[in-house]
Amino acid sequence: METYVNDYKKEEDEMMWELHEIRNGLWNEIKNLNTDEINKRSQVVLEKWKKESTL
Repeated sequence: METYVNDYKKEEDEMMWELHEIRNGLWNEIKNLNTDEINKRSQVVLEKWKKESTL
């Protein structure tokens, strides 16, 4: 994932600022994982969502 400078100040564009913060947090969680590990975690999340959506 390419990193970039957050050109948005919260006061200027709160939505873009929030998106940047979310993406930055996600990147910090996965930056040291290989693609197989990322995919395995993604499958776990998807299965959890499927189970929750059928309740």
